[in-house]
Amino acid sequence: MTGQAGTGAAARPAADLLHDARAQERAACIPEAIRCYEAAIATADRTGERTVLAEALRRLAVIRHLRNESAEARELCRRSYRVAGDAGNDLLAAEALNTLGGLDVQTGAIEDARKNFLQALERGGQSRELRARVEQNLGIVANIQGNLDEAVAHYGGSLEAYQASNDEHGCAIAYANLGIAHTDLRQYDRLPSGRATRTCRGSVS
Repeated sequence: MTGQAGTGAAARPAADLLHDARAQERAACIPEAIRCYEAAIATADRTGERTVLAEALRRLAVIRHLRNESAEARELCRRSYRVAGDAGNDLLAAEALNTLGGLDVQTGAIEDARKNFLQALERGGQSRELRARVEQNLGIVANIQGNLDEAVAHYGGSLEAYQASNDEHGCAIAYANLGIAHTDLRQYDRLPSGRATRTCRGSVS
């Protein structure tokens, strides 16, 4: 039945199938999202649309991981990285590395996660939005490893990138992480100001 759905959808452009998959995912229609991602992957692979292929592979990897299919998720993500690299798309390659790092964190492979996040930062750090997320992830890894000063530095880098992107929700997360790290270090004089706290609360709501 899945094959029939994929065959019927394959006549549509890969980019349209990817768009539909993301819409289904946002609507929490996960089985439908998976079918659309798989159709987008098959179509993009056939037509040579490597940008669409790399993104669809990575997004499907996230869903597979959330369904406790970590081995398949990791292979999808690695394939996304290879496709992006072959296409010369550093940003999509960095996105794949960032996702791989997230999978590593979830499975307890912390040092592997750190290496993937650092490679993602080197490969796609020119994107403020990506840099903000990768710096945040590096802060989380540093926190897990007990390197609180390093965590503060990465959370600060994340905050700067979110501010440069005018992303208030991202700033809220960065402020919260900085506040926790400074508290753990007993650096109470460096806790976010009242203005920052108000920004944080406003963006979360």
